[in-house]
Amino acid sequence: MRDKTLQHSQDDFLQSQSIIALYSDIGRGHPSYLDSLVFLLKKRYPHPMDPNSDLVCRTVFQESKGISLFSWRFLSRLYRISGKGGLQTKFYNLMRRRSPKDSLVMKILGRDLKRAYKNFSGICLADHPIIAQALKDVCRVWYVHGEIAAPKECAVRGAERILVPLDETKEKLITQGVEKESILVCGLMIEPQLVENAELSYQMRLERIRSNQPLTVGFFTSGAYPKEHIEKIILGVKSVIEKKMKAIIFCGTNPQKFEWVKNKVFLLGRELDRHQICIEDKGEIQYENKEFDLMLVTRKTRQEDTQRSTELFPRLDVFVSASHERTNWAVGLGLPMFVLFPLIGTFASQNFEFAQKQKVVYPLDSTEKAANLGQILSDLKKSDQLFQMTQNGFGVHRINGIDTAVSHFAKDSGKI
Repeated sequence: MRDKTLQHSQDDFLQSQSIIALYSDIGRGHPSYLDSLVFLLKKRYPHPMDPNSDLVCRTVFQESKGISLFSWRFLSRLYRISGKGGLQTKFYNLMRRRSPKDSLVMKILGRDLKRAYKNFSGICLADHPIIAQALKDVCRVWYVHGEIAAPKECAVRGAERILVPLDETKEKLITQGVEKESILVCGLMIEPQLVENAELSYQMRLERIRSNQPLTVGFFTSGAYPKEHIEKIILGVKSVIEKKMKAIIFCGTNPQKFEWVKNKVFLLGRELDRHQICIEDKGEIQYENKEFDLMLVTRKTRQEDTQRSTELFPRLDVFVSASHERTNWAVGLGLPMFVLFPLIGTFASQNFEFAQKQKVVYPLDSTEKAANLGQILSDLKKSDQLFQMTQNGFGVHRINGIDTAVSHFAKDSGKI
């Protein structure tokens, strides 16, 4: 009886809302685009954002139970272990590519979502194609597809709106059967905090690259923490510091991975015996030095991690990352990208190819390149290629995709 009462209470809560941002909370990429949309919605339309707000945020884990909840947890775990490479990664990629939309797995994942959102008259903002696919025939669904890449599993037919960054993304989805009327091209979906000062940040970066100042290199872990990527990051950090450059490692939100990286850094410190370290552990500064050679950053939540990244972004001259959601920075904000290999997942290769055509990326496709990153950067800077890579990445595409998406949403929803 108590469970039924709780269920009725949850159903009543959902039905009372006008806008629900529904998160998969799998990895960082998919949820980060929805984070940006919610951030700007709250900033631009503050009046309805109170305890009785028209906008609430939920996760699939809150909306599911039993075998459906177990399946979402399994998918999340599968994503994390996919970073180990080998058979785990192959299995994860195979599952994403080949799960038919009406498969038993999809039915199980969507079972409780369909029940919870039945008769929901508002709009569901979905961060993941599985959510959009599950709910497209149940309620009004806007799927936020912020990636440049558009692999087959993202081709959701029947959603009211699919928000995409570029015409290229739209065309890929159309060739895979998505109705063109449902697709809204918004521009690159970059964090609003970065768009606000994009021009100034870009000009300052050009000045630094042309000067004698040491470069500052950002190293970004991804949600799955692939072993080969982490190893290349450590090698790259050592190399750039040896060349008297500065490094900032953004360690994400996993405390165990942060401790592992921190231990590696302390070993690195003893070996180099010269660099100064600044460590920010969940917002608390353990070791502070404004003239740092190496900074480590971690936060408790994805949103806090994003906020700190945007605060430190103007300092960066280049960055090292997997070719996932941060590829937008290279093609839109003029921040040269050094891409970690292997390319893991169905998005990475398409994103890399797009950025490579724009000549804003450099592949770190071997341990030798990672270990020689400092020299590679020095050579690219000396030859003016780094300056050119920076110029290639700014002013080519619209970068106000989140702003445009919010405007479309405000107009069509009639709720704010």
